[in-house]
Amino acid sequence: MASHLPPNLAKIPRSELIFDQAPIIQPLNRLRTALGGLEKCPALWIAREDCNSGLAFGGNKVRKLEYVVHEALEQGYDTLVTTGGIQSNHMRQTAAAAGYVGMKAVLVPKDMVTPEDRERYGQAGNVQINAILGAETLPLGTSEEEAMEHVRSRGGKPYWIPSGASEHPLGGLGYARWMCQVAEWETTNGKFFDGIVCTAGGCSTFAGIVVGSKLVAEERRKRRLVAIGIFAQSEEVTVETTLRIARRTCEQLGLPQDAVEAADFEVDMRFNAGAYGKLDERTAEAVKLVAGTEGILLDPVYTGKTMAGLLDKVRSGELRGVENLLFVHTGGQAALGAYPQLQ
Repeated sequence: MASHLPPNLAKIPRSELIFDQAPIIQPLNRLRTALGGLEKCPALWIAREDCNSGLAFGGNKVRKLEYVVHEALEQGYDTLVTTGGIQSNHMRQTAAAAGYVGMKAVLVPKDMVTPEDRERYGQAGNVQINAILGAETLPLGTSEEEAMEHVRSRGGKPYWIPSGASEHPLGGLGYARWMCQVAEWETTNGKFFDGIVCTAGGCSTFAGIVVGSKLVAEERRKRRLVAIGIFAQSEEVTVETTLRIARRTCEQLGLPQDAVEAADFEVDMRFNAGAYGKLDERTAEAVKLVAGTEGILLDPVYTGKTMAGLLDKVRSGELRGVENLLFVHTGGQAALGAYPQLQ
C-alpha cells in the first residue's frame, strides 16, 4: 500500500511481515447499541490489529518485529531469542516471524501467572502454537545469558529481543507508522478519531501511537489517547515507561524529545485484575459482550481488560465529549484455550 509517511520514518528499513494494506478499521454498531446508543455512547470503532498479518494470528508485536527482524537479518544473525510469560503473544509472533524469514527461534518463558489449570495453561494456546511453529522453548528459569550461550554453543548467532520488543531501541517505530496510516484512513473516509483506547503492558505500542499522533498532528483536533494498564504496577511507572520509549522514538524520527509530555496521554491502571494474566469477572464480561454483539473475540490478558476499561469509561461518562472512539485490538486470542474457565 502506498503510504505518505514522514521522510524520517519512511527511510527506516523494515522486513515486511504484515499485509500490504491500510489498517482494518470497522464500526462496532451493535456494541454501541448495547451501551445505550446515540445518547450515551460515542461512535465506537475497532482497529483489527489481530488481522494485520498472516503470521500465526498476527497481532501488535508483528508491526514492531518488522523493524527488529530487519536489523537482525542485516547484522547477520540466524536465531531470534526472546522471552515473555508462558502464554506470551510476543514469543508466538517472534517464532512465526523467524520461520517466515528463514531464521530459528529460541524462547525463554517466565512464570508470571498463577493459572486455575496449570497443566492446560502450560500446554494449550500459545504454547501449543510455538511448538507447531518449530520454536525451541527452554526451561523456566533460564536466563538471557544462558539462552544466548545455548545458541552459540551449537554454532548459532543469537539476536536478543527483550519481552514484547518494548525496550528494544526500535520498539516504538511500528505503531508510530501505524498511527500515520490511521491518519490516512481518516482522510480517505472523512472521519477523525478524537479518542483512541489501547492496552499498555510493555508500553511500546502505546508509546508509538503517542509519537505517531505528533507526526500527524498538523492542524488536526486534539486526540484523547488512553492506555489501560494490564500489569500490577503504579500509574507512575506506566507513564514513565511510555515517556521513555516515546522520547527514544522521537529521537530516531528527528523530533525533539520534549515533543512528548505526560499531558499528551492518559493511563488508567484500575482494570488489571490485580495481577498480570489474571481473569476477573469484568474482563470476562467484556470479552463475552463483544463476542455476543459483534462476533469478535478478545483475549483475557490484554484486550479483554482494555475493553473492560473502555466499557467502564463509557458507562461512567468519563469519555463524554468524544465523538469517534477507536479501540485498538492488539490480538492475543490464541491464549483463549489456556483459560477454559472463560465460557
